[in-house]
Amino acid sequence: MKKVKLLGAMMAMMIASASFAQDFGVEFFMTDQLDKAKDIFETHLKNGNNVAEANYYLGEIAYEQGNTEQAKTYYEAGLAADPLYSLNKIGLAKFLIKSDVKLGTKELKDIAKVEKKNPTALVAIAQVYQENGLKEDMEKTLSQAEKADKKTPLVYIFRGNLLSEVGNVGGAAEQYEQATFKNDQYVVPYVKIADIYVAANINAQLAIEKLNAALEINADYAALTNRYMARAYYNIGQYAKAIEIQAKSFDINISSVQDLTDYAASLFFSERYDEAASLIDKGFQREPNNFILNRLRLYIALEMSDFENGLAIGEKFFTLPKGKNKYIPRDYATYGSLFVSNKRIDKAKEQYDIAIKESNAAEKNSEKLKDNEYDQLIFDKLNKEKYTGVAADYYGEYMKVLSDNDAASLVHSLAQVNYLYKAANKATNIELQNPTLDSVQVAKQAAERLIIADSICGGVIEKVPDNVTALLWRARINTALDPETSTGQAKPYYEALLTVVLTKDEAAVKYKRELLEIYRYLSYYYYLQYEAKKENTKSKESDRLADREQIVNYCNKMIELQPTNAIATQLLQALEAEEQAKIAAQKAAAKKAAKAK
Repeated sequence: MKKVKLLGAMMAMMIASASFAQDFGVEFFMTDQLDKAKDIFETHLKNGNNVAEANYYLGEIAYEQGNTEQAKTYYEAGLAADPLYSLNKIGLAKFLIKSDVKLGTKELKDIAKVEKKNPTALVAIAQVYQENGLKEDMEKTLSQAEKADKKTPLVYIFRGNLLSEVGNVGGAAEQYEQATFKNDQYVVPYVKIADIYVAANINAQLAIEKLNAALEINADYAALTNRYMARAYYNIGQYAKAIEIQAKSFDINISSVQDLTDYAASLFFSERYDEAASLIDKGFQREPNNFILNRLRLYIALEMSDFENGLAIGEKFFTLPKGKNKYIPRDYATYGSLFVSNKRIDKAKEQYDIAIKESNAAEKNSEKLKDNEYDQLIFDKLNKEKYTGVAADYYGEYMKVLSDNDAASLVHSLAQVNYLYKAANKATNIELQNPTLDSVQVAKQAAERLIIADSICGGVIEKVPDNVTALLWRARINTALDPETSTGQAKPYYEALLTVVLTKDEAAVKYKRELLEIYRYLSYYYYLQYEAKKENTKSKESDRLADREQIVNYCNKMIELQPTNAIATQLLQALEAEEQAKIAAQKAAAKKAAKAK
């Protein structure tokens, strides 16, 4: 069981004092940033500062990492440096209680009597009881800690940690919130709340709010919050923001492999492949068999057209010990794409077959496919970002090699659309990052690619009118051709897509992402129309009200699918604010008129 970190927090709670403002060793420890905590306490030992405390925390880190003999050595050294520093005594008592429960319990109770007014020591003792299954003694000691200091947040942090260990995110968050009420200037519970939300990949926005609250207390807390802030932004797909934070806090010498992995992943999803590859190669020096790093390196090989080396990476990746990890469809499809690029078609087909099988299993779809449905399903799976992303481009080529039937033609056509759309976006993004380029020429090239892609989509739709993928691409392409939504160029295509999607079985489940995209576009389109008509004195009130009704309609549909949808909430709030302002203006006018009489 992961050990609860609470010790030494009395010192940490004096954080408002300038003398502690730049260190944060205890806080790094309590917020699970052991690499940075260890570096700080080793520096303390080297400089002869706070030797008893430094030995204690180095002992705790060693103990948590399974180096029990080393931990014992640290506790003993700390006790020798300062016999009155009780935390090292508690550290040694952990060994005693395991060999002799009665004697160990007596030792802890003797320490508790001496430290009866010290909640830090009392909570540390409660932790030892908890680790050894002595729940009754644990609860009694926690009660003593609360009596010793009614404003201590440590008891709530302790209980929050216990709930977090068993996956009770809501319960843990509630306990950490209570800790902030006890001491709203103490940083640890704010970070702990963010940590559990980020780890569970839920409510990233609340995590960011809590971390910002910590920074409002003390801007220097950025050293503590950066790891979780970056992960929160990563979780919501704001990779540029995540990279900005990671670049400030990452140190190849002391940052953990997890931090390195997070950084590399942000770079990968931002298409900064060279930088990601360089960082991953440094990570391999520390953990050559790290599962996630090897996965990212496999994906990068495909993206960088490093096809031959990619096969070697893939061969290694699929022989790694998985531990708690598991292979996903994108792994197999990426490996398949590398085989295609090396003209090893049979091997490619094996990998694609596994990717589709895994995709079906993930969706609990065990129905046997008809031959003429197989090719289209493969593309549908590959084209969804959560499975493969760019692998569709290579799969189109693979289908051309295998046969020249209609399904292969369809898949290849849509793969071409995928490529052209990405190429147009990439050209535009490069131009934005490099203003010295000829922006007119770049825009022209991007538009030309999009127009070709639109034409290909039109041909596919003519043959297969209810093909969701082709309809979706056509809507997106026309959105890109009308980036300001000034003409509503994509509107008929999104409406056509909506008509088709709503005829599908379980549309709200199987096509949730597509429906959200449709409703988002249409609600924004009508909002722009609504705003434009406000400025036009010749516009009819009835037309404006009709636009408003459409905005509300599509926003409500988004909220039905996704209750926390930010765009729908913002649009509805804007309409509500306008309505309230209108009512207030009418009341003011009526009041003024009444006074005039």
